[in-house]
Amino acid sequence: MIETVNTIPAGMRTLQENQQAEVKRTSTLGQDDFLKLLTTQLQYQDPMEPMENGEFLGQMAQFSTVTGITEMQASLENMVSAFQGSQMSNSAAMIGKQALVDGSWASLKDGQLGGAVTLDTAVNDLQIAIKDESGLVVANLPLGAQMPGTKEFFWNGTMSNDKIAPSGDYYIEASSVRDGINSMPATQVYGTVESVQIKNGEVTLNVSGQGNVTFDQVNRLGQ
Repeated sequence: MIETVNTIPAGMRTLQENQQAEVKRTSTLGQDDFLKLLTTQLQYQDPMEPMENGEFLGQMAQFSTVTGITEMQASLENMVSAFQGSQMSNSAAMIGKQALVDGSWASLKDGQLGGAVTLDTAVNDLQIAIKDESGLVVANLPLGAQMPGTKEFFWNGTMSNDKIAPSGDYYIEASSVRDGINSMPATQVYGTVESVQIKNGEVTLNVSGQGNVTFDQVNRLGQ
């Protein structure tokens, strides 16, 4: 006569409680934890009601999914690191060059200061005012009539009184006239790329007078 098993061993009754406690302990189930739980479940399963093949395969599929996601995440992290390393290598060649970025403050260094103005329409007259840190206009660059597009300008440090301006930061202000209407176009300035770094997972350029800027903020790269 076959004896019917009516009671479940204590180890099996507490299996579910152990699993729930493990889930509460950590919100992320690692591969080692998954294998331990699966092995314990197989060890204490009811011999009269063994785990069905479908259920067993389902848990193994979950394990494969966890493994696949972990491996894919590691691969993506490696790709990101390689991409950032490539960007850092390419950016190193930019150190010492002039980057044209949006801004109004530019540095006069070695008798050279440069910038640009982008015009949406043609103008009858375009003027560039150079101001010192106190707001005093020290030089004026008359560019005359201009067609639409980006217009570069350069200042050699000679002030309106024919004296040479000291090195330092100067404020650039553009003004234009079209059919008697005055406007003030936005300016761009050149700054020296002094270093490169990774900030918040992104490669940035440290441009003199402008701080950290991204590649997207560089409108043009000069010598």
